[in-house]
Amino acid sequence: MYPKNLLIKFAPVIVIVAGLILFTTCTKRIDPGYAGIEVDLYGGNKGVQSYSLRTGMVFYNPLMTSIVTYPVFVQTAIWTRSADEGKATNEEITFNSKEGLVISGDVNLSYQLDEKKVPDFYVKFRQDNLDHFTHGIMRNLTRDAFNEEAVNFTVEELYGVRKEEFLSKVKERVNVNIQTYGIKIEQFGFVGALRIPENVINALNAKIEATQNAIKAENVLRQTEAEAQQQITRAKGASEANRLLTSSISQQLIEWRRLEINEKALGKWNGSVPTVYSGTTGNNMILQLPGLSGK
Repeated sequence: MYPKNLLIKFAPVIVIVAGLILFTTCTKRIDPGYAGIEVDLYGGNKGVQSYSLRTGMVFYNPLMTSIVTYPVFVQTAIWTRSADEGKATNEEITFNSKEGLVISGDVNLSYQLDEKKVPDFYVKFRQDNLDHFTHGIMRNLTRDAFNEEAVNFTVEELYGVRKEEFLSKVKERVNVNIQTYGIKIEQFGFVGALRIPENVINALNAKIEATQNAIKAENVLRQTEAEAQQQITRAKGASEANRLLTSSISQQLIEWRRLEINEKALGKWNGSVPTVYSGTTGNNMILQLPGLSGK
């Protein structure tokens, strides 16, 4: 009877311990920023449940199902050649231009998993580790999109004014391939400059410099032509003014002007006439003019 009494005595403890074991094995905590799905392990419905679980503690049957969680906050990936980024291998993206020239570059992107489509993502990729998906499937999709779009652009366009257009098209193509599974790229771009053969870069830079010099020379020519045209216009104006002035001068105008000058001179005369005469015979003789003695 002693063992029976002992069992009865410790029954509450046994129940508590069993409850704790059951609680720890039949519950899973889903932290904020994560979404969980319940996966059937056996039976005719083997696969994923058609809903995502909320955050917090969730209960499930560990014998029949399992819980898989995914982060639904923004994920970032950087694929570079440089070991400074902490990469053990070269992860740069390589593609061919329209001419077939090999170009490479470092790429970074950020994407987010839609919580409502987490079950679709699991059914398609069967990945419960987003790092494996990011640096495996996502990188392959991105590399393929680069190659599919780059053949529509020349190296000069990729190096110059159409680079942003090219990136936009690559981003759009990747989004089309993955949006069905609840993934959307938020940010996409190159890290630093594209890596193009040095001789090609030198040729492109020389062409750009020649174009800039041609534009500068054309601007100088236009300025010179404008200044010359202004001088011609001023000269024509002066010539026309002289022509009009010359055509307006007549004999009557000259005579009128002479009379006008004489009239002004007479208006200043006080009525007196010279009273002495200085000769030019060499002896400087001074004569008193008759009738002008001042009387």
